[in-house]
Amino acid sequence: MSNTPTRKARAKADRQAREEQRQAQQRRQRLLLAAGGAVVLLLAVGVGVLSAGESADRQDIPTVEEVAGDPTIEGEGFPPAPEDPGDDPVVGEPAPVVQGADFDGTEVTIGEPGQPQVVAFMASWCPACDEELPQVVDWVEAGGLPEGVELVSVATNHDRSRPNWPPQDWYAEAGFDEPILVDDDASSVAGAFGLTATPFWVAIDADGQAVGRITGMIGADQMTALAEAAAG
Repeated sequence: MSNTPTRKARAKADRQAREEQRQAQQRRQRLLLAAGGAVVLLLAVGVGVLSAGESADRQDIPTVEEVAGDPTIEGEGFPPAPEDPGDDPVVGEPAPVVQGADFDGTEVTIGEPGQPQVVAFMASWCPACDEELPQVVDWVEAGGLPEGVELVSVATNHDRSRPNWPPQDWYAEAGFDEPILVDDDASSVAGAFGLTATPFWVAIDADGQAVGRITGMIGADQMTALAEAAAG
């Protein structure tokens, strides 16, 4: 009989210990849940801040409609350029006359008789254009453009979702200082000259006639050849 109170005391102590362990475990679980909720909340806030930041940055980028020009085109358009420039049926034909503007609204004209021109159609996202534009700048700075011949670039095939947008920044970063005519959002000027891919080159003589079209990168020697053909 003398051991009964001791056993009861030990049983009671064991129950209390188990209860304390259970309560401690519940407290730890609550702390973990609270900590997890805080982490989730912080992540949600962080994602929200990033999303808001990205949205704000995206709002600062001009749309295609804000960048695209509104050129007018007169005359009959050209068929698509052939792979072999030597078989081009438009050589000797009057070029379409385009009245447009650059990114700042300054008037730019292509194809008007009286002004020999070399016209370079470029898309800012085009890898070949991105490679060739600095070469064009170097060619001009090296004196490759004959006196009296004007070099004009047409910014075309606008795509806000692709690299090097907006195109005006792309031209500026390359150091291109020649006139730029901004095509519309339908690339109407490119279509009128028969563009099939970029870069695309057209030489126009003083009579307003096409004297050559070349698709793709051409290098300094061919730039010079087109310019001399335009000069007559």
